[in-house]
Amino acid sequence: MRDLLLSFITNNNLFKEDFEVVQWKDGDNNIQKEKRYYVSSSAEFKYFISNSKIIVYAIKNADIYTATQTKLDEALSALFGLELSYKKDTPSYCEYHFDRVSPERKVVKNNERIINKTVEYDLGYGVSYRPDKVPHVLISGGTGSGKSVFIEFLIIEFLKRKADIFICDPKNSDLSQLEFYLGSDKVASSLNQIAKVSRLVVEEMESRYQAMKENFEYGSNYITHGYSECWLIFDEMGAFQGNATDKKSKEVVNEVMGYIRQIILKGRAAGVFVLVASQQMNANTLNTDLRDNLGLRIALGANSGEGYRMVFGSATPDNIPVIEEKGAGLLFMQGSGQDKAQYYEAPFIDRDQFDFIEELTKYID
Repeated sequence: MRDLLLSFITNNNLFKEDFEVVQWKDGDNNIQKEKRYYVSSSAEFKYFISNSKIIVYAIKNADIYTATQTKLDEALSALFGLELSYKKDTPSYCEYHFDRVSPERKVVKNNERIINKTVEYDLGYGVSYRPDKVPHVLISGGTGSGKSVFIEFLIIEFLKRKADIFICDPKNSDLSQLEFYLGSDKVASSLNQIAKVSRLVVEEMESRYQAMKENFEYGSNYITHGYSECWLIFDEMGAFQGNATDKKSKEVVNEVMGYIRQIILKGRAAGVFVLVASQQMNANTLNTDLRDNLGLRIALGANSGEGYRMVFGSATPDNIPVIEEKGAGLLFMQGSGQDKAQYYEAPFIDRDQFDFIEELTKYID
């Protein structure tokens, strides 16, 4: 790697030569002179290499190379023959990541009933998610993006952990039909039903906090106190807010949004989480302060730059990769060590090998 980077410096003129004149007397006592060239300055690089990754640190030394150190994406990609997977620019260096081994997309099939006692979720493509560390989820994606299929996958994963699931589906689409399996007290589609279900989730959160207070342990959370996760899945929140057409309906919408706000801001320690899904995110769907408190944000399918910014905010990457695969998109997870959203492929579900309802019924008591 050292020789490769030295060649890179040379080939890209990231160095400066100078010379000095050296003189000496030869055997006949004649004075001889010679120019001897040396490298007086150069760009500085450090690196880390493993079986799966190459990381190059382009050091900024406040010299003539500093401006160039942030613009080496294509040149370093060509050097390694690898696509840039992550870039981080800091005041003292620019960090370039290259994956030597591509992450694998998770393939989901029907399985025997499995109760998963771990808090960690394997989302495939090298992503592990822990809601106790990174609470709440936002999923954005238009028709054909794979959003609905991904939500089905997550519902099964929640149930494997014996989570309590509540669903709000204001468009009365596929998720609303889960009322026949989960019960009308847990699945809602009308305004008043959604208000009732959302209120039940907040009451569960407050009940947990009361019990945890009565059995106080410093630094404890829902796991310590033996609670399973509780998830409020809210599909098409934009459509829900669009139902606020008169004074009464506006009051109901505002009531529900107040519940959502409470869950987002207070739910983590109690193990009460919200999954917000929408075809398109905008400031009216969820204000940016609340959006930034959703620890895991995923945008599936191709989107506009503005569309990505509404999902990721300051974590929107400067160079957005081409999204061609169904179920692919961008993912940002707080605390992952990466400050920009990365390319991601959601779990692949082959309908010939995976029946959502069949899986669902395995986990309904």
